[in-house]
Amino acid sequence: MIPIKSDRYKKIPLEESKTQTLKLLWIVLCLRSGLFLAELITGFRVHSLSLIALSGHLFVDLIAIAIALVAAWLVEDSTQNKLLLKPQQIEAIAALLNGLILLAVAGSILWGITHNFQASASGTGLPMLAISALGLLVKGINASLLYEESHHNLNVRGVFFHAIADGVSSFGLLVAAIAILYLNWLWADTVASFLVVIFMLVSAFSLLKDSLHTIN
Repeated sequence: MIPIKSDRYKKIPLEESKTQTLKLLWIVLCLRSGLFLAELITGFRVHSLSLIALSGHLFVDLIAIAIALVAAWLVEDSTQNKLLLKPQQIEAIAALLNGLILLAVAGSILWGITHNFQASASGTGLPMLAISALGLLVKGINASLLYEESHHNLNVRGVFFHAIADGVSSFGLLVAAIAILYLNWLWADTVASFLVVIFMLVSAFSLLKDSLHTIN
């Protein structure tokens, strides 16, 4: 996750808080995994580039959440937290890996868009609308679950910001779906996929910059 430094966000020593963090992250991981499968399967079935792009971004987020879970588990189980690397260094290396994966996924999606640039099928709008609405719902639930815990846990705060950022992508997809469904702008799917890729690239470079700064 993106390392964020602030004196306001300190780890709480209470065991129930650590257990609560693990529980919240598991719930978020399960919800996002279901959404990832829905986006990926629907994207390939209706040939929606934007849905496939969004599922690729969500896949990287799943890796980031899994890393956050490992970090939370290490914090909870102090007997396991005897690594040569400090927690901040582990998070920085994880962020570096996430950034590289995000770049690779964005590059592959961009290659697919440029080599298969065509208007979507007329039946794309309704599935896109349903999945984007589902995405907004799931990410809204994620954000509400993590909001309180994000005020005093750096690890959770990073996951919370990912949920907010992903919600913006889902909203853009929702607008594109409405344009296809009601205005018959079939090219809106390709435009939305380009916007998702741009968002992925910005996120990737931000991760790489922050992680390299922390490692050095």
